[in-house]
Amino acid sequence: MARKSLRQRYPHQFLDGGIVVWKPRGPSSRRVVDIVQRRLSLRGLGHCGTLDPLASGVMVLTGGMGSKFQQWLTVHDKVYEATVWFGVGSESGDAEGPLSFSAESVSLPAQSDIEAILPQFIGEQMQVPPTHSAVRVDGQRAYKRARAGDRTPLKARPVRIEKLRILEWDGARCRIEVSCGPGTYIRSLAHDLGEALGVPATLMALRRTSCGVHSTEDALRVDRVTREHWWTLERLVSHLPAMAVSTDLALKMGQGQSVEVTAAEGSEVEVTEDAAGDEDAAGDENTAGDRVIYSDGKVQGIAVLDDSLLKPRRWLSRGQRDEISS
Repeated sequence: MARKSLRQRYPHQFLDGGIVVWKPRGPSSRRVVDIVQRRLSLRGLGHCGTLDPLASGVMVLTGGMGSKFQQWLTVHDKVYEATVWFGVGSESGDAEGPLSFSAESVSLPAQSDIEAILPQFIGEQMQVPPTHSAVRVDGQRAYKRARAGDRTPLKARPVRIEKLRILEWDGARCRIEVSCGPGTYIRSLAHDLGEALGVPATLMALRRTSCGVHSTEDALRVDRVTREHWWTLERLVSHLPAMAVSTDLALKMGQGQSVEVTAAEGSEVEVTEDAAGDEDAAGDENTAGDRVIYSDGKVQGIAVLDDSLLKPRRWLSRGQRDEISS
């Protein structure tokens, strides 16, 4: 007899879907996941986008079959409120330090100086991640290499910044709203702003106020979450481009078969205004054209729409997700 999986042995400890929480300043992202798991008596939760320990903000956690959608839930734009201190350097890029101060007096930039250089950081550009970051280099996290004494600069990679706006300025400290694409390091942005102004600069505080369609209004304090706050899988992915197909077609796709779009009983279901009709709404070039596939009102998987064909890309395990039967 085949050995039962953990999900089969402890079904009450696995829920399909996710939850949106507010990460406080201090604990790591992993610690936040552990706290929520314990409060909800669940196993196997993951998160869609790391926040540094000194950062706070919106985090989307996934569980059960919801974890299979992390690739599509992490590629959305994010909004931050970043507090940058000019005249202060940091090896880590943030308040964790160690901090450094110039031996000579530094002329702090005026608000007009900062506003003048912001436009050059708007749009697609190359950015060097901090040496103390979670980027993998030869299979090892960059921050582990840095702690071991390797300060080799990381390779620049493309990022996208949509908007930069000064919210508050008091001479040395500047609070900036940043709207950006996935993979953008705000610590690197703070450093680069200082470079452009000719002074050291460090990210001293960070709040993520939006993660894709999820904002502070959705986020719950981790010490108050209950199972009543859990989002179903259908709600969690409701903002992604989607299509509805018949039970028979869903069965075929579950067997790995491609399906003619003209054979689908439904057309693309209603999605958010940003996603409707947008091939890139599901994410970057690796997810463009992907659609969440529904059948009988239930999410069944992800397929890529390629011309007139729906090709299964990731399908949920039959028997674990309200198995479709003919």
